[in-house]
Amino acid sequence: MQGIEIKNLTYKYKQINGEEEKALDNVSLNLNKGDFVAIIGMNGSGKSTLARHLNGLLVPSEGNCVVDGINTNEEENIWQVRKKVGMVFQNPDNQIIAAIVEDDVAFGPENLGIMPAEIKTRVIESLKAVKMENKRKFAPHLLSGGQKQLIAIAGVLAMRTDYLVLDEPTAMLDPSGRQAVMEAVHAIHEKYGITIILITHFMDEAVDADRIIVMHKGKVAADGSPAEIFKNAAKVKKMGLDLPLAAEFAAKLRQKKVPLSENIYRDVELIRELNK
Repeated sequence: MQGIEIKNLTYKYKQINGEEEKALDNVSLNLNKGDFVAIIGMNGSGKSTLARHLNGLLVPSEGNCVVDGINTNEEENIWQVRKKVGMVFQNPDNQIIAAIVEDDVAFGPENLGIMPAEIKTRVIESLKAVKMENKRKFAPHLLSGGQKQLIAIAGVLAMRTDYLVLDEPTAMLDPSGRQAVMEAVHAIHEKYGITIILITHFMDEAVDADRIIVMHKGKVAADGSPAEIFKNAAKVKKMGLDLPLAAEFAAKLRQKKVPLSENIYRDVELIRELNK
């Protein structure tokens, strides 16, 4: 089977008092290969815990996570799963290990046993994909947060994984860094067809996904296209989430009797409507 199948997945952890708490509660999902999926939810909703199951950083207390037919519950499969599913975390400083950018991007392929000539090709191509080829010889600590995150993404891309999981990759970045990272992620998805699974609390990032999964109290609370998710503003807000900025602004304009379509979720849609 191609894709990621999550079936009846429950994950429990022990609290300080020794009692067990469910971070994920009987979650079932199918993530199709090639899709761009955003997973959103409040802090503590289970979205990052779910992300860590996708490449075996966590294994289910109950149920299964199966990647292209490979079950993460079986310890001997973990290396194979991680060759398929690459992860980028919130803080790039926790992921960058080399003193030179090109060496950091080469680290993953080297550990896969790729031949040196192929590694060199992959490093150059991956840095170009994130528009960081001119920083190839730089020391990572001299780069901005957004640039470091792009290097981390290039490192995963150089490994040629089938899935790229990004766990709140822009949470620590300024607006320009956020924009650069998201532009790179969309460009990679379009060029390589790699499956993107984006964990985010920014609704303006989620709205550009093909599919949005809303986590709430360890369960899947909603699953659908951006239009299907955000058309029910009351439900979204009840789960502690905001609407995309364009949708909020459009709603306020409608209150002032500005005639606007109900289906406005992106800046470009709002601008188009206002220019009619």
